[in-house]
Amino acid sequence: MLPCPHILAETSALAEELVFEHYGLSSRLLRSLQYEARFLREGWPFPEEALAVLVRGQRPRGPEPYCIFFPYGRPLPCSRAFLPALMLYIFTHELVHMVRFVRYEVPYHLRMEKREEEEIRVHAKAREILSPLAHWPGLAETLERFDRIYLRKRS
Repeated sequence: MLPCPHILAETSALAEELVFEHYGLSSRLLRSLQYEARFLREGWPFPEEALAVLVRGQRPRGPEPYCIFFPYGRPLPCSRAFLPALMLYIFTHELVHMVRFVRYEVPYHLRMEKREEEEIRVHAKAREILSPLAHWPGLAETLERFDRIYLRKRS
């Protein structure tokens, strides 16, 4: 994957608008949702198949920041034409996780079997949130790709 600043900016802003509007978050919760996206150039310490990983940072006071890590230079699972749809899905998915954490719907640290259930739940919510954008180029195919991944985990 390659860092494309304009695609990151556009898709993260759209994902924020969709997710925050969907949940109707209070200003207090919005302030606690701080995150940044980073590309790791060397040493991907996460599962090889992961296209992105959400990590929560620690601060002595104030909201805990999140970081969405992307592997730099890994081949895309789709053509470059699908990159905006892929990034929109990833940002939406990770923002749903963050919202669920700050609303105490689910703890950040989960056992592996609960983590898979949570991924399936978050995918379904991200799909629901993105449904009004069915016309976005590549989004239907991107959602189908992740449906296959998460339906496989369910069986």
